[in-house]
Amino acid sequence: MNVIVSSDHVGFALKKAVLEQLERMGVPAIDAGPADSTTPVDYPDYAVGVAQGVSSRQYDRGVLICGSGFGMAITANRLPGVRAAVCNSVTQARLSRAHNDANVLCLGSNIVDHEIVPLIVAEWFGTEFEGGRHQRRLDKLENVAKTPSRGSSLQTINQTGENTVLPNKFGIAISPRKTSFGPLLFSGHLEDGIATAAHAGFQAIEISLRSPYDVRASYLKEILKHYGLSLAALATGQACVDAGLCLSATDSQVLGKTIEHLKSIISFAAEFKAPVIIGGIRGKLADLQADQAIQRVHAIEAIRACAEYAGQKGITLLIEPINRYETNFINSSADGLQLLDEIGDPNVKLLLDTFHMNIEEVDLIKAFQDVGDLLGYVHLADSNRLAPGQGHLDFEKILRTLEDIGYQGCLTAEILPLPSDEIAMQETIDFLTALAKSSRKSDKGNVTSLEEIPVVGVEENK
Repeated sequence: MNVIVSSDHVGFALKKAVLEQLERMGVPAIDAGPADSTTPVDYPDYAVGVAQGVSSRQYDRGVLICGSGFGMAITANRLPGVRAAVCNSVTQARLSRAHNDANVLCLGSNIVDHEIVPLIVAEWFGTEFEGGRHQRRLDKLENVAKTPSRGSSLQTINQTGENTVLPNKFGIAISPRKTSFGPLLFSGHLEDGIATAAHAGFQAIEISLRSPYDVRASYLKEILKHYGLSLAALATGQACVDAGLCLSATDSQVLGKTIEHLKSIISFAAEFKAPVIIGGIRGKLADLQADQAIQRVHAIEAIRACAEYAGQKGITLLIEPINRYETNFINSSADGLQLLDEIGDPNVKLLLDTFHMNIEEVDLIKAFQDVGDLLGYVHLADSNRLAPGQGHLDFEKILRTLEDIGYQGCLTAEILPLPSDEIAMQETIDFLTALAKSSRKSDKGNVTSLEEIPVVGVEENK
């Protein structure tokens, strides 16, 4: 068990007593400050650090101490998955664990009898959650936390403090392992990415897998439930980029392995009822036209086999057109529609990515309209593959078009982690929130364009 302990200046002396008791119990604990009691500090600064550690599951439990315990508890409980309880008696310690599965113990240094604090700590750390009817009640508590994200829209609080309703679920693409594929956030830091996405206000994540063994399905289910997120889709391109498993392979054994690989990803996706993306895994066709024709036939046969398997599992396949500088096999929405006709399986739809569309489409809006109800998923990235709002694409018009054609699916940002993972993610949600606010006011006739609504940047948010 990993434990993190902190206090303000008032609770400093009691913090030392708690750490000594944990040491006697053989429970390793991190002292997260403050270093002394001589300088007054603000309890939220220390409560947030402990709460973030528990919320992200870097630590299993936390202990917070201030004058009353209440300020620490109120602050800590603002973070997802944190259940902070003020316990100034042994009975409260036992019940908070047995009935409420509390994961942060809060103590009031000016209220609790310091002599019984070792007993409180021992009881709190020694009591297991009883589950049963209490689990049902905790589940209802989690549902309350998720209430803003029910239905097909995302409700969030923007920087002006106003409620904003976004028309679709918004997601972010991340990777559980390091990869040479650039436009993914938090590569190799899956849980950090999920936690940050949840805290920022996203509803869903897309995961790029090189292998179905990159992450255990049971673990992913647990962590997504913990943060109140859904799995929007599974991307598969890393297998071609990093492992050479491509649908355009000329070697029949490699092609066979690619099919089996995709089937294993489809089985994984079935655990979450999430679609599977056929994008970069297509690879590239040979230079000679004759060779290209043979490769294309074999690739289409392979996709048909995967689509049939996906249909048995209740999973949709998504063909993603990719720009000419990355592949010569399906570049535009028209190419994608032609491929759908050739595959002939209603279980296969198109994924349109605004970054690739900006390169390949003469008219992005018309491309969305032409695809219509064959649109199964959307990637958002600006013209420079940065967060939406950092380039020149007209996302207000794009989102209105998606609404016009009746698209109700997830809108996922697949973007470069620049200038950093955290800032790219924050820029995305800030822009989309401002965009939704703009659209809402425009409907009322108050404004006519996004330019009239200032996007709150990360620097302004500090």
